[in-house]
Amino acid sequence: MTSAVATLERRDGAITLAQRTARAVFGSPSVRRANGGAKTSFVPQVLRGPRWRRRQADAGVFAIDRQGAEVAERLPRIWVSEPAQEGPGRVFTASYPAGPDRGGWRAMELAEACFAEALGLVGQEHRRRRVDCYRAAEILLLHAAARGSVGAHCRLGIIYADNLCEGEYWRGLLECRALHAADTPLDERAYRHFTFGALHGHGECAWRLGELVAAGRGCAADEARALSLYRQAFDMENGRIDEDRAQTGNAALRLARAFERGLGCEQSFRRARTWYRVAAVALGAAFDAGQWHFKRERLEARRGVARMAQELAGCY
Repeated sequence: MTSAVATLERRDGAITLAQRTARAVFGSPSVRRANGGAKTSFVPQVLRGPRWRRRQADAGVFAIDRQGAEVAERLPRIWVSEPAQEGPGRVFTASYPAGPDRGGWRAMELAEACFAEALGLVGQEHRRRRVDCYRAAEILLLHAAARGSVGAHCRLGIIYADNLCEGEYWRGLLECRALHAADTPLDERAYRHFTFGALHGHGECAWRLGELVAAGRGCAADEARALSLYRQAFDMENGRIDEDRAQTGNAALRLARAFERGLGCEQSFRRARTWYRVAAVALGAAFDAGQWHFKRERLEARRGVARMAQELAGCY
């Protein structure tokens, strides 16, 4: 039985003679797609008219290679594109996997590019492209996480916690065709990825996990445990040679909120002011270094310092 199944899988993934001939003459579908379709065929320049240009302009953010046995569809090969340098549309620039990638660094590089592009697409008119960028990032991050990248687990947790793909998450052919496929809730997915990162010393995963624990998302609500995770995140990042000031500031900001409101600890405006000051300095340094998306947290920390000073002085 096992040999019969293996034979069927090889037959499903086999390439016919016609496909081999087409690849030898025109190149593989992936190669043509990565290089602009007709640009790698024998179509003369004079025949590349409006239809060809429209096809270029309508190129998607990513494309999936669906060749081979279904087992390989759990984590597919993906082609990613970027905005064209000349004219409208997009051009495919890279594929993954395209060779050994120990640690998933190449996948992380491509995923960060998609993530950064999505952050710049604000507004309902850019919704479709923004979601596609996050979908491409999710597939690349799954590849990187499978290769042991802790940062990929953090990014995946963010995608699932904030529902950035708006429900359009990757499912392989086996999952799509299963009669009893059960989708894991997004909060539980985020909780798992953040837990993995926190256990491996990733500061951002630790404070984001604390937020989930405080809100009871994917687990039982526990404010004391959330406070412990915030402090753990701060200790992970503070004083490191490669310290990420944004993550240090975010952990300190959440500690300040907890002490101000008495969440998981005794209320203390004095300790809250101390943590707000630490957060304001760290987030200010991160903002000055170009991490502009933490502008809101930076402003909150500065206002928190002033608010705690008023509370301690009793002057309103």
